[in-house]
Amino acid sequence: MKDSSTSIEQLLQLKDPSLFKDKAYVDGQWIEARSGKRFEVIVLTKVPTDPGTDKPWASCPDTAAEDVDGAVQAAHEAFQSYRQATPRARAELLYRWDALIKDNMDDLARILVYETGKPLAEARGELLYAESFVRWFAGEAERVHGSAYPAALPGRRIFTIKQPIGVAAALVPWNFPVA
Repeated sequence: MKDSSTSIEQLLQLKDPSLFKDKAYVDGQWIEARSGKRFEVIVLTKVPTDPGTDKPWASCPDTAAEDVDGAVQAAHEAFQSYRQATPRARAELLYRWDALIKDNMDDLARILVYETGKPLAEARGELLYAESFVRWFAGEAERVHGSAYPAALPGRRIFTIKQPIGVAAALVPWNFPVA
């Protein structure tokens, strides 16, 4: 962290300090890497209340290959109940996420500023961009329909069923982590 007398809460000045997490989220819990290793997050550019001192302000678990199997297994287990949810229930989850982003926009933007070093206006823009996708997918969740088509051969048809099929991994760019 920046120095021993400055807490993350003081540094970020968040309305809701519980939004800042410095651990990995796996199986409903905030955890450390299995190795116990962490890496420092350093502010390299000027951000509100910090001149970009090149000093660490936070640290994160340095997860590695040995952390992957447990995370994937936990996600797969969670998927087993999620796949049974109706399209409306999936949409409601996404609408709640959308509301949380909107309700916490200022705090999330401040965290993003420190995480990436980008200006506050750009951080807000990235959050609005990401939130627009969440809102769009919430609407799409209820419009998931299959289709049927006549085949080239008589007495046959081609149909498509759209349904969740499993866990996916996604990598995000360091300079655009939210969107």
